[in-house]
Amino acid sequence: MQQSPTWKWLAILTAAMLLSGCTGPWNDPNPPTNQEQITYFGSFITRPKHLDPVRSYSAEEAMFIDQIYDPPLQYHFLKRPYELEPATAATIPSLELLDEQLQPLPADSKEAAFSQITIRLKPNTRYQPHPAFAEDDSGNPLYVFSTTDEGAPYKLLADFPVTGTRNLTADDYIYQIKRMADPVNKSPLLGLISGYIVGMKAFEQWAKNNRQPGEWLDLRQQDMEGLEKIDDLTFAIRIKGIYPQFQYWLAMHFFAPVPWEADRFYHNPGFPEKNLTLDWNPIGTGPFMMTVNSPNREIVLERNPNYRKDFYPSEGSENDLERGYLADAGKPLPFIAMKKRPPPCGANLSRAITIVLAMATPILTVPPLTGPSPLAQTGSN
Repeated sequence: MQQSPTWKWLAILTAAMLLSGCTGPWNDPNPPTNQEQITYFGSFITRPKHLDPVRSYSAEEAMFIDQIYDPPLQYHFLKRPYELEPATAATIPSLELLDEQLQPLPADSKEAAFSQITIRLKPNTRYQPHPAFAEDDSGNPLYVFSTTDEGAPYKLLADFPVTGTRNLTADDYIYQIKRMADPVNKSPLLGLISGYIVGMKAFEQWAKNNRQPGEWLDLRQQDMEGLEKIDDLTFAIRIKGIYPQFQYWLAMHFFAPVPWEADRFYHNPGFPEKNLTLDWNPIGTGPFMMTVNSPNREIVLERNPNYRKDFYPSEGSENDLERGYLADAGKPLPFIAMKKRPPPCGANLSRAITIVLAMATPILTVPPLTGPSPLAQTGSN
């Protein structure tokens, strides 16, 4: 029996009415968002393998962790050619040239045995909320376990009901550089940087000799000759000879801070088997924090509620004003945020990818050194 065209049109109209119950486009693959917030949806080709800043070495991974971690320096968002500026550092680090006896040399010396870079941090930079910082009433870490059974109830970071935070300190940068020297972390920079930072090779050997399988090695136990804590907000790195390119490494996530509490937390018995690791769950002081890491479905970065005061630049390169790049000059960063919601009506999100990025945080590679070093020179005259 042939169906009447009327019935076909009635079916189409009925389907249209049902689909109209969903807000927004009926085939939108993204979950609904708070209309008062700005959410950026993007995609990635290769799932990130390493989110630990000491190990990660790919542009795909940097797309995520460079929004989470804060090295001391960063590149100015608008100025070209690229120009270094402070990130967590209070000012551009000072550079002092030293002889073999560690005595200061003139700033224009060509025969320095060492270069000492001193970094002063901004006060009141705070970490994202994280269970690694949670404490009991006595001030002891709340989630440090002796056995796998103690940590069995926790499978995701969201399973920990209590979080904490604290201020960024010079110790956190020192700890991360020690992590770079620890061979268990397999840092791709170790072979290069250990030839420059004084005492790094010796620290590498100490870590190799003292690490026990399956146990956490507290790197605070051993000093590295080329690292000096001056006070809670100031530290110095001593490198061999004169290496102007070192300043650019200070703008990369390899030199971002990692607190010892995070290292201890992720070495709880049984945590690595559940992907409760720094390589899967980063912790930083940057504008965003990773709240979901399920790369076959979605990766979500949300605004870090503890992010320091940061503002869109008020100056840039030639013609930036005419191009509209300075329309947001002086506005607080970041501009965007995201809150996860249930899937939209009729959408299949089984393979959806959600990424929230800091639009005002550029991802850049190290440019070749041209012109004089921006590090502030000190020395005898």
